[in-house]
Amino acid sequence: MKPLPRPGLLAAIIASLPVVLIAAWVAGPFRPPHQASFNPADLSSTERAQLAEAVLTIAEAPQETMEEARKRAWEILRPHRVEPAAVRRGLEPIFLKIGQGPRLFWTDAQQAIAEHRPVKSAARTQWEAELMGDGWLTLAHQRRYDEFMDRLARDEPIESTHGMDIAVDRRMADAIRSSLDEDELRRAVAELLTPPQ
Repeated sequence: MKPLPRPGLLAAIIASLPVVLIAAWVAGPFRPPHQASFNPADLSSTERAQLAEAVLTIAEAPQETMEEARKRAWEILRPHRVEPAAVRRGLEPIFLKIGQGPRLFWTDAQQAIAEHRPVKSAARTQWEAELMGDGWLTLAHQRRYDEFMDRLARDEPIESTHGMDIAVDRRMADAIRSSLDEDELRRAVAELLTPPQ
């Protein structure tokens, strides 16, 4: 038979209960710890499409769109409870691939404006097919790019990232294409994958 605890020890345990209960109440409900690895396949199709939209936005105009895009991206990523470093390792290669879209589009647009016909290169076709197959790009993304290309080929204005319609001539298309730098894309993706404070 086990000996009963000493009266002084039992009193100390009972006295400490309110402290333990208060600490548990302050800490709030139990939350699982952050995971050390991240599998992009754990994202829903809606989350993927929204993240792809954020990447496409910052790939074209990082200074103007980064703050809002990063806020939206982390509203999606935070509930997955994954360490930011693991998120970056898991998503950076995919985000860099998604970010190639504007450069491919504006390369085709240069030719479309010069020849007055829509252009979709083999490189852009493959980019779309791979990302749509993996659930990152949607038919809505594809249709929007195709509609922009048709409008450019007909010398009609397109909507800018600022929400205004702008007419794009060959010189402007060349300038937009030249501004889409690989190093700038890497910096923008790294910033997007850094949680806002």
